[in-house]
Amino acid sequence: MTEIITAKNLTKAFGGRVAVDHIDLDVAAGEFYGFLGPNGAGKTTTIRMLTGIIEPDEGEVTVGGYASGNKASIARVIGVVPEGRGFYEWMTAAEYLEFFADLYGMKSDEKNERIDSLLEKVGLTERRNSRVGTYSRGMKQRLALARALVHNPKILFLDEPTLGLDPQGQEDIQRLLKNLNKEGVTIFLSSHLLNEVSNLCSRIVILHNGRIVANGKLTELQKETSLPNGSLTEIFLHLTHTL
Repeated sequence: MTEIITAKNLTKAFGGRVAVDHIDLDVAAGEFYGFLGPNGAGKTTTIRMLTGIIEPDEGEVTVGGYASGNKASIARVIGVVPEGRGFYEWMTAAEYLEFFADLYGMKSDEKNERIDSLLEKVGLTERRNSRVGTYSRGMKQRLALARALVHNPKILFLDEPTLGLDPQGQEDIQRLLKNLNKEGVTIFLSSHLLNEVSNLCSRIVILHNGRIVANGKLTELQKETSLPNGSLTEIFLHLTHTL
């Protein structure tokens, strides 16, 4: 399959501490890619470099066919749901999505149709005119996903998209992500919920101390760690506690 995200020798340090240490990444178009690691492993820093929020100290990044210096073009092919989500809580859901659609220069007819479609997709049609400040955490998560999708991106970066949700909220988001992936959206998922990653992702990368220590399908990771029946949690703990 064609690679839609690549990174070579990607490196970032803060105050002399290396957060991401010369890693290589490749994500195929249409892939559901799981990106794991303990706290402080460098996951969020990596995502910020891939999405153009911060510059790497070393290395090259290509996203959606564009080099990292072409930030405007990359922004049009990616959607991002960051770990820290910001909302304009005085807006209604429809106004909130319209604001972001305007940032992408969408025409009125296209914009209205897209907003209606997204609100239906994330199950917020009946609350489209409610202020975001009245939403539950799960509803805000779904709205954040709609915001990331407003310009119909090819690639979706997700940093802990179900964190803090109850089981029903987690299931709702996971179902949405599965459907988006079936529609051809490439998904780059970072999560501490290992069962979620195991259920959703076709390939899993584990980052530890800024370096990649595992890369493959769950069955491949089981073989590499000599844990033939091991769960992703067991494999994760084996790799991150023994290094």
